[in-house]
Amino acid sequence: MTNEISQQRMPGRLKLTLGILVFQVLANGFIGFLIVDEISTRSSHGARTPNSGLLYFIGFLSIAIALTLLACVLMAGTRRAWIRMTVIGIEVVGLISGVINLFSGQVTAIAGIALAIGVLSILNRDDVREWFSE
Repeated sequence: MTNEISQQRMPGRLKLTLGILVFQVLANGFIGFLIVDEISTRSSHGARTPNSGLLYFIGFLSIAIALTLLACVLMAGTRRAWIRMTVIGIEVVGLISGVINLFSGQVTAIAGIALAIGVLSILNRDDVREWFSE
C-alpha cells in the first residue's frame, strides 16, 4: 500500500499553485529586502525615518513569509498536512490584508486578493487535500 501512495502523481492544479507560491516567494522576498535596505540606507546617512521600527518589522515579516512559503514549496512532495495548513494560514492573512488595502484605496490589491482566492480554492479541492493527507 505504501508503494501506491508514494507513486501517486501530484495533482496538476497543485503544481500550478506551487508556481504561484514561487511567484509570491520572489515578490515577498524582494519587497521585504527593498524595505529593509531603504530604511538601513536612510538611517546610515543620518536621515530620520518616522516609524522606522514598524517598517523594519514589515520588511522582516515579508522576508519571513517568503522563507516560510519557500519551505512549503520545497517540502510539498513530502505530502505533510502541516504544509497545506501553513499555506492556507498565510493566504488567509494575505487575503485579509488585501481587502483592507482595497478599502483604503489601493486598487492594485485586487491582484493579491485574486491570487489568494485562487490558491485557497485549489488547496481546498479534494485531490489536493488527499495529496496532503500523509
